Amino acid sequence: MIELNIELQPGQIFGELALLTPGYQRTQTVECVESGHVLTLPYDEVRALYFENPEFGFYFLQLASGRLLEAVARAEEMLGAENVR
Repeated sequence: MIELNIELQPGQIFGELALLTPGYQRTQTVECVESGHVLTLPYDEVRALYFENPEFGFYFLQLASGRLLEAVARAEEMLGAENVR
């Protein structure tokens, strides 16, 4: 994500937070800067996996909560930088 200066590594998951929002609202857009492959999984399938597989469900919750904590840390960092100016 260029705006956030985040580089996604091979095998990394993104877009999971939208599954947890009303209307599957996304907060960011990803841009490919070099060629590669992106595998997609429809939200309905992720939702089914969540309920059918407790290990996946727990992993998904950890992934989503970790992503939210990262976003809070970035926001705090940006606010701190603004206050220094």
